[in-house]
Amino acid sequence: MTKHSSNSRPTNDSMELLQPVAFFFAILYSLLAIAHFFLLHESFKWILFGLAFVTAIVAALIGFKAFKISSGRQSFVILLLMLAASLNSLTHLWFSEAPEQSTNIFVTIIASGIVLSNRKHWTVSILFSWIGWLSVYLVLNIALAQHFFFAMAMSTLLSWFAHLARRSLVEKQIELAKERDVAIYHEREAMAATEAKSAFLANMSHEIRTPMNGVIGMIELLSEQDLDETQKDYLATAKRSAESLMFVINDILDFSKIEARELTIEQVQFDIEIFFTNFIHDQQFQVNKKGLELVLEKPTLEETTVVGDPHRITQVLNNLVSNAIKFTSSGTIIIRYELNRHNEHYLLDVVVSDTGIGISNASLPHLFDSFSQADTSTTRKFGGTGLGLAITKQLCELMGGGVSVKSSLGEGSAFHVSVVLLTPNSASVAEEGLKHMSSDINFSNMRVLIVEDNHINQEVLKAILTGLKIQIEIASNGQEAINLLSRKESAIFDLVLMDCQMPIIDGYEATRRIRAGHAGELLKEIPIVALTANTLNSEREKCFQTGMDDHLSKPIDINALKLILMKYQPAK
Repeated sequence: MTKHSSNSRPTNDSMELLQPVAFFFAILYSLLAIAHFFLLHESFKWILFGLAFVTAIVAALIGFKAFKISSGRQSFVILLLMLAASLNSLTHLWFSEAPEQSTNIFVTIIASGIVLSNRKHWTVSILFSWIGWLSVYLVLNIALAQHFFFAMAMSTLLSWFAHLARRSLVEKQIELAKERDVAIYHEREAMAATEAKSAFLANMSHEIRTPMNGVIGMIELLSEQDLDETQKDYLATAKRSAESLMFVINDILDFSKIEARELTIEQVQFDIEIFFTNFIHDQQFQVNKKGLELVLEKPTLEETTVVGDPHRITQVLNNLVSNAIKFTSSGTIIIRYELNRHNEHYLLDVVVSDTGIGISNASLPHLFDSFSQADTSTTRKFGGTGLGLAITKQLCELMGGGVSVKSSLGEGSAFHVSVVLLTPNSASVAEEGLKHMSSDINFSNMRVLIVEDNHINQEVLKAILTGLKIQIEIASNGQEAINLLSRKESAIFDLVLMDCQMPIIDGYEATRRIRAGHAGELLKEIPIVALTANTLNSEREKCFQTGMDDHLSKPIDINALKLILMKYQPAK
Protein backbone atom coordinates (compact mmCIF):
# COMPACT_ATOMS: atom_id res chain seq x y z
CA MET A 1 0.00 0.00 0.00
CA THR A 2 2.77 2.41 0.98
CA LYS A 3 4.73 1.62 -2.19
CA HIS A 4 1.69 2.26 -4.31
CA SER A 5 1.08 5.57 -2.58
CA SER A 6 4.70 6.64 -3.06
CA ASN A 7 4.60 5.87 -6.78
CA SER A 8 1.31 7.59 -7.45
CA ARG A 9 2.02 10.67 -5.35
CA PRO A 10 5.59 11.99 -4.86
CA THR A 11 6.72 11.88 -1.26
CA ASN A 12 10.05 13.74 -1.71
CA ASP A 13 10.68 17.45 -2.01
CA SER A 14 11.19 17.49 -5.78
CA MET A 15 7.53 17.90 -6.67
CA GLU A 16 7.25 20.86 -4.31
CA LEU A 17 10.55 22.48 -5.41
CA LEU A 18 10.82 21.95 -9.17
CA GLN A 19 8.13 24.42 -10.21
CA PRO A 20 9.18 27.34 -7.93
CA VAL A 21 12.89 26.75 -8.72
CA ALA A 22 12.17 26.66 -12.46
CA PHE A 23 10.09 29.85 -12.37
CA PHE A 24 12.74 31.57 -10.23
CA PHE A 25 15.40 30.65 -12.82
CA ALA A 26 13.12 31.86 -15.62
CA ILE A 27 12.70 35.28 -13.97
CA LEU A 28 16.35 35.53 -12.89
CA TYR A 29 17.81 34.69 -16.29
CA SER A 30 15.26 36.83 -18.11
CA LEU A 31 16.52 39.78 -16.07
CA LEU A 32 20.10 38.66 -16.62
CA ALA A 33 19.55 38.45 -20.40
CA ILE A 34 18.15 42.02 -20.36
CA ALA A 35 21.13 43.19 -18.29
CA HIS A 36 23.56 41.57 -20.76
CA PHE A 37 21.74 43.21 -23.66
CA PHE A 38 21.81 46.74 -22.26
CA LEU A 39 24.92 46.79 -20.07
CA LEU A 40 27.52 44.73 -21.89
CA HIS A 41 29.48 46.20 -24.78
CA GLU A 42 32.14 43.52 -25.21
CA SER A 43 32.20 41.19 -28.21
CA PHE A 44 30.98 38.23 -26.13
CA LYS A 45 27.76 40.14 -25.24
CA TRP A 46 25.63 38.09 -27.61
CA ILE A 47 26.99 34.75 -26.35
CA LEU A 48 26.07 35.57 -22.75
CA PHE A 49 22.75 37.08 -23.83
CA GLY A 50 21.84 34.00 -25.88
CA LEU A 51 22.86 31.58 -23.12
CA ALA A 52 20.85 33.47 -20.46
CA PHE A 53 17.85 33.82 -22.79
CA VAL A 54 17.82 30.07 -23.62
CA THR A 55 18.18 29.22 -19.91
CA ALA A 56 15.18 31.47 -19.10
CA ILE A 57 13.00 29.91 -21.82
CA VAL A 58 13.89 26.33 -20.84
CA ALA A 59 13.31 27.09 -17.15
CA ALA A 60 9.88 28.62 -17.92
CA LEU A 61 8.86 25.56 -19.96
CA ILE A 62 9.97 23.26 -17.15
CA GLY A 63 7.96 25.33 -14.67
CA PHE A 64 4.77 24.97 -16.70
CA LYS A 65 5.33 21.22 -17.30
CA ALA A 66 6.56 20.41 -13.76
CA PHE A 67 3.53 18.32 -12.76
CA LYS A 68 3.84 16.20 -15.90
CA ILE A 69 7.39 15.19 -15.02
CA SER A 70 7.55 11.98 -12.98
CA SER A 71 8.60 12.30 -9.35
CA GLY A 72 11.69 10.16 -9.93
CA ARG A 73 13.02 12.56 -12.58
CA GLN A 74 12.25 15.90 -10.94
CA SER A 75 15.39 15.96 -8.79
CA PHE A 76 17.42 15.27 -11.94
CA VAL A 77 15.71 18.19 -13.72
CA ILE A 78 16.62 20.49 -10.79
CA LEU A 79 20.21 19.26 -11.16
CA LEU A 80 20.14 20.25 -14.85
CA LEU A 81 18.94 23.74 -13.88
CA MET A 82 21.82 24.05 -11.39
CA LEU A 83 24.30 22.91 -14.06
CA ALA A 84 22.83 25.54 -16.41
CA ALA A 85 23.37 28.18 -13.71
CA SER A 86 26.98 27.05 -13.25
CA LEU A 87 27.51 27.06 -17.01
CA ASN A 88 26.24 30.65 -17.26
CA SER A 89 28.57 31.75 -14.45
CA LEU A 90 31.61 29.89 -15.82
CA THR A 91 31.01 31.25 -19.34
CA HIS A 92 30.85 34.79 -17.98
CA LEU A 93 34.07 34.19 -16.01
CA TRP A 94 35.80 32.71 -19.07
CA PHE A 95 35.04 35.58 -21.41
CA SER A 96 35.37 38.41 -18.93
CA GLU A 97 38.44 37.02 -17.12
CA ALA A 98 37.22 39.10 -14.15
CA PRO A 99 37.84 37.31 -10.78
CA GLU A 100 34.78 38.93 -9.21
CA GLN A 101 32.58 36.83 -11.51
CA SER A 102 33.54 33.84 -9.29
CA THR A 103 30.96 35.07 -6.78
CA ASN A 104 28.17 33.79 -9.09
CA ILE A 105 29.68 30.31 -8.84
CA PHE A 106 29.81 30.58 -5.04
CA VAL A 107 26.09 31.36 -4.99
CA THR A 108 25.33 28.43 -7.29
CA ILE A 109 27.30 26.03 -5.04
CA ILE A 110 25.40 27.17 -1.90
CA ALA A 111 22.06 26.99 -3.77
CA SER A 112 22.84 23.37 -4.75
CA GLY A 113 22.91 22.40 -1.09
CA ILE A 114 19.60 24.15 -0.43
CA VAL A 115 17.58 22.60 -3.29
CA LEU A 116 19.22 19.18 -3.82
CA SER A 117 18.57 16.46 -1.25
CA ASN A 118 19.80 13.66 -3.55
CA ARG A 119 23.41 12.95 -2.58
CA LYS A 120 24.56 11.96 -6.10
CA HIS A 121 22.95 14.98 -7.73
CA TRP A 122 24.49 17.33 -5.17
CA THR A 123 27.92 15.78 -5.73
CA VAL A 124 27.62 16.14 -9.54
CA SER A 125 26.60 19.80 -9.19
CA ILE A 126 29.50 20.63 -6.83
CA LEU A 127 32.09 18.75 -8.95
CA PHE A 128 30.89 20.48 -12.12
CA SER A 129 31.32 23.92 -10.49
CA TRP A 130 34.73 23.03 -9.05
CA ILE A 131 36.11 21.48 -12.24
CA GLY A 132 34.83 24.37 -14.35
CA TRP A 133 36.21 27.01 -11.98
CA LEU A 134 39.66 25.32 -11.71
CA SER A 135 39.83 24.85 -15.48
CA VAL A 136 39.11 28.53 -16.15
CA TYR A 137 41.66 29.73 -13.56
CA LEU A 138 44.40 27.32 -14.70
CA VAL A 139 43.96 27.95 -18.42
CA LEU A 140 43.60 31.73 -18.20
CA ASN A 141 45.87 32.21 -15.16
CA ILE A 142 43.41 34.63 -13.53
CA ALA A 143 44.69 36.62 -10.54
CA LEU A 144 43.61 36.10 -6.91
CA ALA A 145 43.15 32.35 -7.47
CA GLN A 146 44.25 31.48 -3.91
CA HIS A 147 41.83 34.00 -2.40
CA PHE A 148 38.88 32.67 -4.39
CA PHE A 149 39.95 29.05 -3.75
CA PHE A 150 39.23 29.49 -0.04
CA ALA A 151 35.93 31.20 -0.91
CA MET A 152 35.01 28.18 -3.08
CA ALA A 153 35.93 25.83 -0.22
CA MET A 154 33.83 27.82 2.25
CA SER A 155 30.87 27.87 -0.18
CA THR A 156 31.17 24.10 -0.59
CA LEU A 157 31.22 23.59 3.19
CA LEU A 158 28.10 25.76 3.62
CA SER A 159 26.47 23.87 0.76
CA TRP A 160 27.28 20.56 2.49
CA PHE A 161 25.61 21.65 5.74
CA ALA A 162 22.58 22.93 3.83
CA HIS A 163 22.45 19.65 1.90
CA LEU A 164 22.53 17.60 5.13
CA ALA A 165 19.74 19.68 6.65
CA ARG A 166 17.67 19.43 3.48
CA ARG A 167 18.25 15.70 3.19
CA SER A 168 17.26 15.14 6.83
CA LEU A 169 14.10 17.22 6.35
CA VAL A 170 13.12 15.35 3.21
CA GLU A 171 13.68 11.95 4.82
CA LYS A 172 11.48 13.03 7.71
CA GLN A 173 8.81 14.21 5.26
CA ILE A 174 8.93 10.90 3.43
CA GLU A 175 8.66 9.00 6.72
CA LEU A 176 5.71 11.14 7.86
CA ALA A 177 4.01 10.74 4.48
CA LYS A 178 4.37 6.96 4.68
CA GLU A 179 3.01 6.92 8.24
CA ARG A 180 0.11 9.11 7.13
CA ASP A 181 -0.64 6.79 4.21
CA VAL A 182 -0.55 3.77 6.52
CA ALA A 183 -2.83 5.55 8.99
CA ILE A 184 -5.29 6.48 6.22
CA TYR A 185 -5.21 2.90 4.96
CA HIS A 186 -5.91 1.48 8.42
CA GLU A 187 -8.65 4.06 9.00
CA ARG A 188 -10.34 3.05 5.75
CA GLU A 189 -9.93 -0.61 6.66
CA ALA A 190 -11.50 0.04 10.07
CA MET A 191 -14.38 1.99 8.53
CA ALA A 192 -14.98 -0.77 5.99
CA ALA A 193 -14.88 -3.40 8.74
CA THR A 194 -17.33 -1.40 10.86
CA GLU A 195 -19.69 -0.94 7.92
CA ALA A 196 -19.44 -4.63 7.04
CA LYS A 197 -20.08 -5.63 10.65
CA SER A 198 -23.05 -3.27 10.96
CA ALA A 199 -24.46 -4.51 7.66
CA PHE A 200 -24.01 -8.12 8.80
CA LEU A 201 -25.69 -7.48 12.16
CA ALA A 202 -28.56 -5.62 10.52
CA ASN A 203 -29.02 -8.37 7.93
CA MET A 204 -28.83 -11.09 10.56
CA SER A 205 -31.40 -9.28 12.69
CA HIS A 206 -33.62 -8.90 9.63
CA GLU A 207 -33.43 -12.60 8.85
CA ILE A 208 -34.29 -13.50 12.44
CA ARG A 209 -37.04 -10.92 12.92
CA THR A 210 -38.95 -12.11 9.84
CA PRO A 211 -39.74 -15.60 11.20
CA MET A 212 -40.09 -14.14 14.69
CA ASN A 213 -42.96 -12.07 13.33
CA GLY A 214 -44.76 -15.35 12.64
CA VAL A 215 -43.87 -16.87 16.01
CA ILE A 216 -44.96 -13.90 18.13
CA GLY A 217 -47.96 -13.19 15.92
CA MET A 218 -49.28 -16.73 16.27
CA ILE A 219 -48.69 -16.68 20.04
CA GLU A 220 -50.68 -13.43 20.28
CA LEU A 221 -53.51 -14.95 18.28
CA LEU A 222 -53.51 -18.17 20.32
CA SER A 223 -53.60 -16.22 23.57
CA GLU A 224 -56.98 -14.79 22.54
CA GLN A 225 -58.50 -18.29 22.27
CA ASP A 226 -60.24 -20.27 25.03
CA LEU A 227 -57.51 -22.39 26.60
CA ASP A 228 -57.25 -24.56 29.67
CA GLU A 229 -54.72 -23.78 32.40
CA THR A 230 -52.07 -26.17 31.10
CA GLN A 231 -52.29 -24.72 27.60
CA LYS A 232 -52.11 -21.20 29.00
CA ASP A 233 -49.01 -22.17 30.95
CA TYR A 234 -47.37 -23.66 27.84
CA LEU A 235 -48.29 -20.57 25.84
CA ALA A 236 -46.97 -18.20 28.52
CA THR A 237 -43.67 -20.10 28.53
CA ALA A 238 -43.44 -19.86 24.74
CA LYS A 239 -44.25 -16.14 24.87
CA ARG A 240 -41.57 -15.44 27.48
CA SER A 241 -39.01 -17.38 25.44
CA ALA A 242 -39.93 -15.48 22.29
CA GLU A 243 -39.71 -12.17 24.12
CA SER A 244 -36.31 -13.11 25.56
CA LEU A 245 -35.09 -13.89 22.08
CA MET A 246 -36.43 -10.56 20.85
CA PHE A 247 -34.50 -8.76 23.61
CA VAL A 248 -31.29 -10.32 22.30
CA ILE A 249 -32.17 -9.46 18.69
CA ASN A 250 -33.07 -5.89 19.60
CA ASP A 251 -29.79 -5.48 21.50
CA ILE A 252 -27.85 -6.56 18.41
CA LEU A 253 -29.91 -4.35 16.12
CA ASP A 254 -29.67 -1.30 18.40
CA PHE A 255 -25.91 -1.79 18.66
CA SER A 256 -25.55 -1.96 14.87
CA LYS A 257 -27.75 1.14 14.47
CA ILE A 258 -25.64 3.06 17.00
CA GLU A 259 -22.41 2.02 15.26
CA ALA A 260 -23.88 3.05 11.91
CA ARG A 261 -24.97 6.34 13.53
CA GLU A 262 -28.53 5.71 12.42
CA LEU A 263 -30.26 5.56 15.78
CA THR A 264 -32.30 8.70 16.39
CA ILE A 265 -33.85 10.07 19.57
CA GLU A 266 -37.52 11.01 19.38
CA GLN A 267 -39.05 14.00 21.14
CA VAL A 268 -42.39 13.07 22.73
CA GLN A 269 -44.28 14.85 25.48
CA PHE A 270 -44.94 12.74 28.60
CA ASP A 271 -45.48 13.01 32.36
CA ILE A 272 -42.37 12.00 34.30
CA GLU A 273 -44.27 10.90 37.43
CA ILE A 274 -46.66 8.71 35.42
CA PHE A 275 -43.67 7.35 33.50
CA PHE A 276 -41.91 6.13 36.68
CA THR A 277 -45.14 4.82 38.20
CA ASN A 278 -45.79 2.73 35.09
CA PHE A 279 -42.16 1.62 34.93
CA ILE A 280 -42.22 0.37 38.55
CA HIS A 281 -45.52 -1.41 37.88
CA ASP A 282 -44.04 -3.20 34.85
CA GLN A 283 -40.97 -4.31 36.81
CA GLN A 284 -42.90 -5.51 39.85
CA PHE A 285 -43.67 -8.98 38.55
CA GLN A 286 -40.02 -9.95 37.98
CA VAL A 287 -39.00 -8.42 41.33
CA ASN A 288 -41.72 -10.27 43.26
CA LYS A 289 -40.93 -13.50 41.44
CA LYS A 290 -37.39 -13.39 42.84
CA GLY A 291 -38.50 -12.31 46.32
CA LEU A 292 -36.89 -8.87 46.13
CA GLU A 293 -38.20 -5.46 47.16
CA LEU A 294 -38.42 -2.62 44.64
CA VAL A 295 -38.50 0.91 46.06
CA LEU A 296 -39.09 4.16 44.19
CA GLU A 297 -37.79 7.32 45.85
CA LYS A 298 -39.27 10.31 44.05
CA PRO A 299 -39.05 14.05 44.69
CA THR A 300 -41.89 16.54 44.94
CA LEU A 301 -42.10 18.22 41.55
CA GLU A 302 -43.90 21.40 40.56
CA GLU A 303 -43.64 20.58 36.85
CA THR A 304 -43.91 16.99 35.65
CA THR A 305 -44.51 17.35 31.90
CA VAL A 306 -41.34 16.92 29.84
CA VAL A 307 -40.34 16.21 26.25
CA GLY A 308 -37.94 13.41 25.40
CA ASP A 309 -37.79 9.78 24.28
CA PRO A 310 -39.62 7.69 26.90
CA HIS A 311 -38.98 4.51 24.92
CA ARG A 312 -35.18 4.95 25.07
CA ILE A 313 -35.28 6.04 28.71
CA THR A 314 -37.31 2.90 29.46
CA GLN A 315 -34.71 0.86 27.56
CA VAL A 316 -31.90 2.36 29.66
CA LEU A 317 -33.72 1.76 32.94
CA ASN A 318 -34.79 -1.72 31.85
CA ASN A 319 -31.16 -2.65 31.27
CA LEU A 320 -30.13 -1.37 34.70
CA VAL A 321 -33.06 -2.82 36.65
CA SER A 322 -32.86 -6.15 34.79
CA ASN A 323 -29.19 -6.38 35.73
CA ALA A 324 -30.01 -5.46 39.33
CA ILE A 325 -32.66 -8.21 39.46
CA LYS A 326 -30.36 -10.68 37.73
CA PHE A 327 -27.41 -10.16 40.07
CA THR A 328 -29.31 -9.71 43.34
CA SER A 329 -30.39 -12.84 45.17
CA SER A 330 -31.95 -11.08 48.16
CA GLY A 331 -32.49 -7.58 49.43
CA THR A 332 -33.70 -4.33 47.88
CA ILE A 333 -33.48 -2.50 44.59
CA ILE A 334 -33.91 1.27 44.91
CA ILE A 335 -34.72 3.65 42.08
CA ARG A 336 -34.22 7.31 42.95
CA TYR A 337 -34.72 10.16 40.51
CA GLU A 338 -34.50 13.94 40.43
CA LEU A 339 -35.65 16.44 37.80
CA ASN A 340 -33.90 19.83 37.72
CA ARG A 341 -34.68 22.61 35.30
CA HIS A 342 -31.90 24.49 33.51
CA ASN A 343 -33.23 27.30 31.31
CA GLU A 344 -35.03 25.62 28.39
CA HIS A 345 -34.33 22.02 29.37
CA TYR A 346 -34.46 19.59 32.27
CA LEU A 347 -31.75 17.29 33.60
CA LEU A 348 -33.13 13.93 34.71
CA ASP A 349 -30.85 12.10 37.17
CA VAL A 350 -31.66 8.50 38.07
CA VAL A 351 -29.79 6.21 40.45
CA VAL A 352 -30.47 2.44 40.41
CA SER A 353 -28.88 0.74 43.41
CA ASP A 354 -29.02 -2.87 44.56
CA THR A 355 -27.69 -5.21 47.24
CA GLY A 356 -26.38 -7.75 44.77
CA ILE A 357 -23.04 -9.43 44.08
CA GLY A 358 -21.28 -6.19 43.13
CA ILE A 359 -18.47 -5.64 40.65
CA SER A 360 -14.73 -6.00 41.20
CA ASN A 361 -12.41 -3.02 40.76
CA ALA A 362 -10.66 -4.83 37.91
CA SER A 363 -13.93 -5.16 35.95
CA LEU A 364 -15.25 -1.63 36.47
CA PRO A 365 -13.15 0.10 33.74
CA HIS A 366 -14.45 -2.32 31.08
CA LEU A 367 -18.04 -2.55 32.25
CA PHE A 368 -19.46 -0.38 29.47
CA ASP A 369 -17.40 -1.95 26.69
CA SER A 370 -19.21 -3.80 23.90
CA PHE A 371 -19.61 -7.58 24.35
CA SER A 372 -18.19 -7.27 27.85
CA GLN A 373 -19.42 -8.71 31.14
CA ALA A 374 -17.82 -8.84 34.58
CA ASP A 375 -16.32 -12.28 33.93
CA THR A 376 -16.74 -15.18 31.51
CA SER A 377 -18.95 -17.13 33.89
CA THR A 378 -21.54 -14.33 33.87
CA THR A 379 -22.83 -15.22 30.42
CA ARG A 380 -23.05 -18.91 31.27
CA LYS A 381 -24.85 -18.32 34.57
CA PHE A 382 -27.06 -15.32 33.81
CA GLY A 383 -27.22 -15.09 30.00
CA GLY A 384 -27.29 -11.94 27.90
CA THR A 385 -25.43 -10.49 24.93
CA GLY A 386 -22.94 -8.37 26.85
CA LEU A 387 -24.30 -5.36 24.95
CA GLY A 388 -26.82 -4.02 27.48
CA LEU A 389 -24.55 -1.63 29.36
CA ALA A 390 -22.69 -0.57 26.20
CA ILE A 391 -26.03 0.37 24.63
CA THR A 392 -27.10 2.07 27.88
CA LYS A 393 -23.99 4.26 27.81
CA GLN A 394 -24.43 5.19 24.16
CA LEU A 395 -28.15 5.91 24.55
CA CYS A 396 -27.48 8.20 27.50
CA GLU A 397 -24.86 10.06 25.50
CA LEU A 398 -27.26 10.38 22.55
CA MET A 399 -29.75 11.96 24.96
CA GLY A 400 -27.16 14.48 26.16
CA GLY A 401 -26.21 12.70 29.38
CA GLY A 402 -24.08 9.84 30.60
CA VAL A 403 -23.81 6.87 32.93
CA SER A 404 -21.44 5.96 35.78
CA VAL A 405 -21.22 3.24 38.43
CA LYS A 406 -20.01 2.78 41.97
CA SER A 407 -19.66 -0.77 43.21
CA SER A 408 -17.82 -3.05 45.62
CA LEU A 409 -17.56 -6.79 45.26
CA GLY A 410 -20.15 -8.47 47.48
CA GLU A 411 -21.74 -5.17 48.56
CA GLY A 412 -23.95 -4.22 45.61
CA SER A 413 -23.84 -1.58 42.89
CA ALA A 414 -25.23 1.88 42.20
CA PHE A 415 -25.65 3.06 38.60
CA HIS A 416 -26.18 6.77 37.98
CA VAL A 417 -27.65 7.88 34.65
CA SER A 418 -28.49 11.35 33.42
CA VAL A 419 -30.39 12.50 30.32
CA VAL A 420 -31.44 15.89 29.01
CA LEU A 421 -35.17 16.51 28.52
CA LEU A 422 -36.83 19.48 26.87
CA THR A 423 -39.66 21.69 28.06
CA PRO A 424 -43.15 20.93 26.69
CA ASN A 425 -44.08 22.08 23.20
CA SER A 426 -47.27 21.95 21.17
CA ALA A 427 -45.80 19.72 18.48
CA SER A 428 -45.76 16.70 20.75
CA VAL A 429 -49.32 17.24 21.99
CA ALA A 430 -50.83 16.18 18.69
CA GLU A 431 -48.68 13.03 18.66
CA GLU A 432 -49.75 12.11 22.16
CA GLY A 433 -53.38 12.70 21.20
CA LEU A 434 -53.07 10.20 18.39
CA LYS A 435 -51.52 7.60 20.70
CA HIS A 436 -54.34 7.89 23.21
CA MET A 437 -57.21 7.69 20.74
CA SER A 438 -59.67 4.92 21.32
CA SER A 439 -58.60 1.48 20.11
CA ASP A 440 -62.22 0.37 19.69
CA ILE A 441 -62.70 2.04 16.31
CA ASN A 442 -64.71 0.05 13.78
CA PHE A 443 -62.53 -0.90 10.80
CA SER A 444 -65.18 -2.92 8.98
CA ASN A 445 -65.42 -0.35 6.18
CA MET A 446 -61.75 -0.85 5.21
CA ARG A 447 -60.27 -2.99 2.46
CA VAL A 448 -56.56 -3.72 2.67
CA LEU A 449 -54.13 -5.37 0.24
CA ILE A 450 -51.42 -7.44 1.95
CA VAL A 451 -48.27 -7.84 -0.17
CA GLU A 452 -46.09 -10.43 1.59
CA ASP A 453 -44.13 -13.43 0.29
CA ASN A 454 -43.72 -15.26 3.62
CA HIS A 455 -46.68 -17.60 4.12
CA ILE A 456 -46.58 -17.51 7.92
CA ASN A 457 -46.51 -13.71 7.94
CA GLN A 458 -49.43 -13.75 5.52
CA GLU A 459 -51.40 -15.86 7.97
CA VAL A 460 -50.51 -13.61 10.91
CA LEU A 461 -51.59 -10.43 9.12
CA LYS A 462 -54.67 -12.15 7.74
CA ALA A 463 -55.73 -13.28 11.22
CA ILE A 464 -55.10 -9.84 12.79
CA LEU A 465 -56.93 -7.89 10.10
CA THR A 466 -59.77 -10.39 9.85
CA GLY A 467 -60.18 -10.11 13.62
CA LEU A 468 -60.61 -6.37 13.12
CA LYS A 469 -63.30 -7.16 10.48
CA ILE A 470 -61.18 -5.71 7.68
CA GLN A 471 -61.65 -7.03 4.14
CA ILE A 472 -58.33 -8.25 2.75
CA GLU A 473 -56.65 -9.64 -0.32
CA ILE A 474 -53.15 -11.13 -0.47
CA ALA A 475 -50.41 -10.85 -3.08
CA SER A 476 -47.14 -12.80 -2.81
CA ASN A 477 -44.94 -10.30 -4.65
CA GLY A 478 -44.94 -6.87 -6.21
CA GLN A 479 -46.05 -8.06 -9.63
CA GLU A 480 -49.11 -9.80 -8.18
CA ALA A 481 -49.92 -6.63 -6.23
CA ILE A 482 -49.83 -4.48 -9.36
CA ASN A 483 -52.00 -7.02 -11.20
CA LEU A 484 -54.56 -7.00 -8.37
CA LEU A 485 -54.62 -3.23 -8.16
CA SER A 486 -55.00 -2.96 -11.92
CA ARG A 487 -58.38 -4.67 -11.82
CA LYS A 488 -61.34 -2.35 -12.13
CA GLU A 489 -62.82 -3.22 -8.75
CA SER A 490 -59.49 -2.72 -6.97
CA ALA A 491 -60.10 0.99 -6.75
CA ILE A 492 -61.89 0.37 -3.44
CA PHE A 493 -58.61 -0.64 -1.68
CA ASP A 494 -57.93 1.82 1.12
CA LEU A 495 -54.43 0.72 2.06
CA VAL A 496 -51.52 -1.45 0.89
CA LEU A 497 -49.31 -3.19 3.45
CA MET A 498 -46.15 -3.72 1.38
CA ASP A 499 -43.31 -6.06 2.35
CA CYS A 500 -39.99 -4.71 1.10
CA GLN A 501 -37.97 -7.82 0.28
CA MET A 502 -39.82 -10.16 -2.11
CA PRO A 503 -39.03 -12.20 -5.24
CA ILE A 504 -39.86 -11.14 -8.84
CA ILE A 505 -40.61 -7.49 -7.93
CA ASP A 506 -39.74 -6.24 -4.45
CA GLY A 507 -41.72 -3.71 -2.45
CA TYR A 508 -39.56 -0.74 -3.47
CA GLU A 509 -39.93 -1.32 -7.20
CA ALA A 510 -43.64 -2.17 -6.85
CA THR A 511 -44.19 1.14 -5.05
CA ARG A 512 -42.33 3.06 -7.75
CA ARG A 513 -44.47 1.46 -10.45
CA ILE A 514 -47.71 2.14 -8.58
CA ARG A 515 -46.71 5.78 -8.13
CA ALA A 516 -45.86 5.90 -11.84
CA GLY A 517 -49.41 4.81 -12.72
CA HIS A 518 -48.78 1.17 -13.66
CA ALA A 519 -51.77 0.14 -11.54
CA GLY A 520 -53.96 2.92 -12.93
CA GLU A 521 -54.20 6.67 -12.51
CA LEU A 522 -56.75 6.35 -9.68
CA LEU A 523 -54.32 4.41 -7.49
CA LYS A 524 -51.20 6.55 -7.94
CA GLU A 525 -51.85 8.14 -4.51
CA ILE A 526 -53.08 5.03 -2.64
CA PRO A 527 -51.54 4.85 0.89
CA ILE A 528 -48.68 2.32 0.98
CA VAL A 529 -47.17 1.25 4.30
CA ALA A 530 -43.82 -0.56 4.35
CA LEU A 531 -43.44 -3.84 6.22
CA THR A 532 -39.80 -4.58 6.96
CA ALA A 533 -37.70 -6.45 9.47
CA ASN A 534 -34.87 -3.97 8.94
CA THR A 535 -35.37 -0.97 11.23
CA LEU A 536 -32.30 1.08 10.33
CA ASN A 537 -33.01 4.73 9.56
CA SER A 538 -31.50 4.28 6.11
CA GLU A 539 -34.13 1.61 5.47
CA ARG A 540 -36.92 3.97 6.55
CA GLU A 541 -35.54 6.72 4.32
CA LYS A 542 -35.35 4.32 1.39
CA CYS A 543 -39.02 3.42 1.92
CA PHE A 544 -40.06 7.08 1.91
CA GLN A 545 -37.86 7.91 -1.09
CA THR A 546 -39.55 5.21 -3.18
CA GLY A 547 -42.97 6.73 -2.43
CA MET A 548 -44.22 4.81 0.62
CA ASP A 549 -46.30 6.77 3.12
CA ASP A 550 -45.47 5.01 6.37
CA HIS A 551 -43.39 2.28 7.96
CA LEU A 552 -44.08 -0.72 10.21
CA SER A 553 -41.29 -2.93 11.55
CA LYS A 554 -41.49 -6.66 12.13
CA PRO A 555 -42.50 -8.34 14.34
CA ILE A 556 -45.72 -6.38 13.83
CA ASP A 557 -46.92 -4.58 16.93
CA ILE A 558 -50.73 -4.82 16.92
CA ASN A 559 -51.17 -1.40 18.54
CA ALA A 560 -48.82 0.21 16.01
CA LEU A 561 -50.77 -1.48 13.22
CA LYS A 562 -54.04 -0.15 14.64
CA LEU A 563 -52.61 3.37 14.69
CA ILE A 564 -51.70 3.02 11.01
CA LEU A 565 -55.19 1.74 10.21
CA MET A 566 -56.74 4.65 12.12
CA LYS A 567 -54.52 7.09 10.24
CA TYR A 568 -55.57 5.85 6.79
CA GLN A 569 -59.14 4.79 7.53
CA PRO A 570 -61.49 6.35 4.97
CA ALA A 571 -64.16 8.78 6.13
CA LYS A 572 -67.56 7.19 6.61
